[in-house]
Amino acid sequence: MSTLTFPKLVKTGLAACLTAGLIHRGYSDLACRSGHTGFERHSLRCDSGNIITYHVRRGAQGGPTLVCEAGLMNTSAAWLLVAGQLDPAITVLLYDRAGYRSSLRRCPEDYSLNESVNDLTEVIADGVSTGGPCVLTGHSLGGYLAHRAAAATIDRVHGLVLTDPTHPRELLHSRRQREGSRGVNLTMKLGPLSATLGAGLLIDKKGLFAYAEGSPHYRTLRLEGSATSTWRTARREWDYSYPFMLDGGRPLDRLGIPVSVLAAESTMRDTPEHGDLYEEYVASGSGGEIVTIPGSTHLSITGGVDHAPSTARAIENAVAAVVEQYSSEDQLEQGEAA
Repeated sequence: MSTLTFPKLVKTGLAACLTAGLIHRGYSDLACRSGHTGFERHSLRCDSGNIITYHVRRGAQGGPTLVCEAGLMNTSAAWLLVAGQLDPAITVLLYDRAGYRSSLRRCPEDYSLNESVNDLTEVIADGVSTGGPCVLTGHSLGGYLAHRAAAATIDRVHGLVLTDPTHPRELLHSRRQREGSRGVNLTMKLGPLSATLGAGLLIDKKGLFAYAEGSPHYRTLRLEGSATSTWRTARREWDYSYPFMLDGGRPLDRLGIPVSVLAAESTMRDTPEHGDLYEEYVASGSGGEIVTIPGSTHLSITGGVDHAPSTARAIENAVAAVVEQYSSEDQLEQGEAA
């Protein structure tokens, strides 16, 4: 083989890899804009300027509504497995924060968590019927955002279920969490550019998404891991959240509604300090409890076929308690009116 042929072969190979990566990235970006089977798709322009897409699966008329908030670098698809296990009488609302999937960020200001909180409150106002109680649930960063949104919409939200939630003081409270966040910080700095260049095709998603093997949504989650929009939005949220948590965040709002925490077993085992933070979440409300999902990890608690059913049952129990309290208060108000 001549010395001129080998460089040409190398260039051709690299060009082919780049082309394949870019095609895969483009396909991933398009695939992430689709809706969810069995859900109505709605679009809302918020006061922030963002155009938010949310999805609703109707339950019993006058029954409870569960609004699901995803975590960092996760979308509404992260809740599909749990949603499929819930009682059909519960209306389920899934939505994507600005930048994820088909939700568009059009806010002219620098990003802050308050932007996402305000968008969620407007989704609740637009998409939740007043015929029954509303319960918010949020996973990871979504748990913290849901807690703040509940404080801002206290007249519309009647219960809160936080699923292995981020706590604003967790990096100060746990050395293990703080050390782990440094690796996440590096990944978030490199990820968006790599995804733009098509490197998502090279990511070992089999290991990254091992928690979701066997799930009917496994392919969707893998494609989202290659989408440029996923990485760019996650980077924007992380760039604000990381220093926010290093600084200790801000005190939790006090809520007059039940606040429960669903904890991943691996979280309680590997970072037992989280127990104190989860107790603080429960204490911020009027009732609630901590429920550990056996065998679960931070991601499998919503996306694992072995653990999502247990998470769904725990959410159903929390929703049932809210419905009972809501019905009692409603009957009391009717009695007073009579």
